[in-house]
Amino acid sequence: MAGDDIRFSLSNGLYFTSIQSAILTGDENICVQALFHIGKSGYNTFRSDGYWWFLNICTSGHVDVSRWYVGAHTDRGQTKLTYDITWFARSRNCQAKPVYCNLASGWRKCGDVSLLANSVLNGASVKVLSPQNGYITSFTNIAVSGDRLSVAGQYPWHVSQSIVNNHAEFKSNVYWWATIWSTTGRLEMSRWNVGEHTSRGKNSMNTPMEWFVDDCWIQAYSHNRLGHKTDGSLNLLVGAVLAGRRVRVKIGSYIVEADNLYVRNGHVSAQLLGQLSKSSIFDFQTDVYWYWQTASTTGDVETVRYNIGSTHNRGNSADKHAITWFIETRSWSKVLSTSSAGSVTHGSKADLITALQAGSQLRLVVHEAVDSFSIIEADNIAIENSEVAAQSLKYISDENGSGGIPRQF
Repeated sequence: MAGDDIRFSLSNGLYFTSIQSAILTGDENICVQALFHIGKSGYNTFRSDGYWWFLNICTSGHVDVSRWYVGAHTDRGQTKLTYDITWFARSRNCQAKPVYCNLASGWRKCGDVSLLANSVLNGASVKVLSPQNGYITSFTNIAVSGDRLSVAGQYPWHVSQSIVNNHAEFKSNVYWWATIWSTTGRLEMSRWNVGEHTSRGKNSMNTPMEWFVDDCWIQAYSHNRLGHKTDGSLNLLVGAVLAGRRVRVKIGSYIVEADNLYVRNGHVSAQLLGQLSKSSIFDFQTDVYWYWQTASTTGDVETVRYNIGSTHNRGNSADKHAITWFIETRSWSKVLSTSSAGSVTHGSKADLITALQAGSQLRLVVHEAVDSFSIIEADNIAIENSEVAAQSLKYISDENGSGGIPRQF
């Protein structure tokens, strides 16, 4: 409830993943959602009939698994089990207390909203807690109003659930529950069937909120819309990316954490995927679509729009923007390098497994070609016979760009 990053392991320390949200369900029982897994036929192979494998895990040992075909609103079954679970927590905050608290009315309860707004504009990532029910989540994108008096953050990665006997279970007919939280006290909600473009309703309510800031971020580089440097160092940014550090991108008044990064010919491109269409920083549009972007240090920003739950295109655009790039101040440790044949060139597989079993997160730098590197984060990890396999789901098909642009959809 203090905004820490939470991971857990199942299968006697052979499966690991991070959570997307958590809720206090009573009697000090906490349930979490872990959504980024596609069904596999083996530890390192997908099934031919891909389906989502949603997990709801509770500290009581209850595990609810809900399976839905990728690209269709077709149920593959729900399983309710109990498991031995190991939990890991990593402090994500340089500040342990909420920076700001608002009442349901939007009135201040604690802290300073200007401090929250300044932290956001300086690259900080933020989590929000609803003290009424103990629900906590992070944001995939966050924005500051023009007068800097309000902050609003969006999060699309939650699947509908209900509380049953002090633990959480997925609803039988699941939908995505996308939210926008704001310091005005407003909670905006948009619901869409998993696998199809069918609305399950849109509404809003007012609720108290507590805002936790992770300000362990620094500005590495900024440039104008033509890609010309205005501050910082491009080499610093590139070096940090290749060293595994996470990156946040500020375009205008909103900030997004990069889902994937690509380095090519000394420039960086970032895929920004956790965005749904809004009518304002506080409100979703009625007919919601994904708003996917690739931002590059050349100043190029490509945007593609697709209906949520569908392959219907809502339009593409290419623009030039001034961009500020932030890197986390925490360092990552390189524990293993392998050749394309799987031969170890640095570290050891045993060291990697030891780190993973201690709860470490995993990022991978893939050397694709001369001066071309793809950087991805493992969404879930499986260990078998001293080998490691990592799934990465948050990635949209792309290719090398033209005219000096590192990467484009």
